[in-house]
Amino acid sequence: MPKFDEKAVAEYRRPFEEKGGDIFIAFGITPVEIGEGRAVMKMPFCPNTSQYTGVFAAGALISLADITATAACVKSDGAFPFSVQLNANLLRNTNSGNATAEALVVHSGRTMKVIETVVRDDDDNVLARVTTTHLIASSEKK
Repeated sequence: MPKFDEKAVAEYRRPFEEKGGDIFIAFGITPVEIGEGRAVMKMPFCPNTSQYTGVFAAGALISLADITATAACVKSDGAFPFSVQLNANLLRNTNSGNATAEALVVHSGRTMKVIETVVRDDDDNVLARVTTTHLIASSEKK
């Protein structure tokens, strides 16, 4: 699976930036590796990803996991994988560095995929384990 260099990161982020940004841009999420069935993305600890007590916001960690899981599901056929179920176990937290999510597709059916995502800090400590189910919506118009 090819890793993203600066040019590839800029190309990946361009559609999000052109539409005025979204949570992907606001949280500073960066793709590291993306391939069929696996994706890795990182997110910095910063004001947009922190909570009042000074650690990563749970919602930011869960969003990172969901965005990474979605990327692991995407194929070139134009079908979009909508999250329809999410289970998160938040195990620890940190107040510095990056959170890095690795998502692996563990079940790939015709219309549903199940993805397991592990979010780690820079010291390789597990911050969260997230399982998502995605509905694969056809790109064909009826």
